[in-house]
Amino acid sequence: MFVLGLVATLASGKSYNNHKLIRTNVLSFEQASKLQKLEEVYDFWRPARSGLSTDIMVGPLNQKYLYNLLSNLGVEFVEVINDIGTLIEEQKVKSLGKNYQGKISFDQYYPHDDLNAYIDDLATKFDFVNTVSIGKSYEGRDMRVIQIAKAGPGAPNVWIEAGIHAREWIAPAMATYLIDSLLNNDVDNFTDTLNIHILPSTNPDGYEYSQNSDRLWRKTRSNHNSIFLCKGTDGNRNWDFHWAETGASGNKCAETYHGPEAFSEIETQNVRDYVLALEPVPVLAQCLHSYSQLWLWPFGYENGGPYPENVDEIRGLADDAVKALEAVHGTVFENINSADLYPAAGASDDWYKGVLKARFAYTVELRDTGRHGFVLPADQIKPSGEELWEAERVVLQKMVDVSSE
Repeated sequence: MFVLGLVATLASGKSYNNHKLIRTNVLSFEQASKLQKLEEVYDFWRPARSGLSTDIMVGPLNQKYLYNLLSNLGVEFVEVINDIGTLIEEQKVKSLGKNYQGKISFDQYYPHDDLNAYIDDLATKFDFVNTVSIGKSYEGRDMRVIQIAKAGPGAPNVWIEAGIHAREWIAPAMATYLIDSLLNNDVDNFTDTLNIHILPSTNPDGYEYSQNSDRLWRKTRSNHNSIFLCKGTDGNRNWDFHWAETGASGNKCAETYHGPEAFSEIETQNVRDYVLALEPVPVLAQCLHSYSQLWLWPFGYENGGPYPENVDEIRGLADDAVKALEAVHGTVFENINSADLYPAAGASDDWYKGVLKARFAYTVELRDTGRHGFVLPADQIKPSGEELWEAERVVLQKMVDVSSE
């Protein structure tokens, strides 16, 4: 019955049957510039930038046109995923199984309400754990933060948010893995020194929509009166730090639409208000995303732009983190400045560093490098968590060390 119901759900959602993901060769400046003009037409899973390859999803109706265009530009490419629709259907059958019933497992993806139920349960089991609502989403879903506050008032704060892009399911899953590790595998006793605040679901409306209607939905679900009925804003272009500059779009239908103004989205407002109220200012602010296997650090709003004043310690810690991560399963992450990947203004990590003044700020782009892209199978949750936790142990130890200076 479950499979039949799931098939019916899939039938009612947006179909990606016969959609392909293609990867280009490394682009020249001219090639990248011309492809960038298509970023509001096609879904670029990785933006077109000079000196890098790009991933583009293309449906059957536009495939011939795009392939001819790439050929005329001299851009070579390969098909990374032959049929995204098939991949999505396989993932839904295998990874959206039983509802949460008092115990989290790391072999499936959970809906937003289950993520909230999980952290609320933890608050009843640990006397130093609390959960709080930081506000409602646009569609009225509760945004709940878990506070692991064993260290007590005045201790250094750590802030972690996940899932601001709806289709990146591995990010909320990794938030729950880190929570589980902190409460059940904290052999380093980080929670004795640090108060850790984690928001597993930063874009609950988009996340639910991606699970029930459109697997590859990225944005929020707000309504900004698009004449084409396009909904939502890219929550990671909506922050008030170099808002609406490079790498963000004013087109309401674009995946990177920055919104009509900074903090137009209730979800980003809720996060802003919560972290600004934390005392002391978080020593670490971290964002979980996918995909590409990167450990990114600010600033990302401009190519070759200014680096943080403590860039050496930020970059050095990122280097130590990716080494620890690789030692677990051999997964290679690259440690780079965000703008070296592609400039993106109005992102949360830039705001955490530039406005909140967190000493360390990172965006972690989780598995994989494109074999599955955003449609990462659930059997990769556990190994992803195992390697991420080892990286986080290095990062959290650094937070303990610098907080005792």
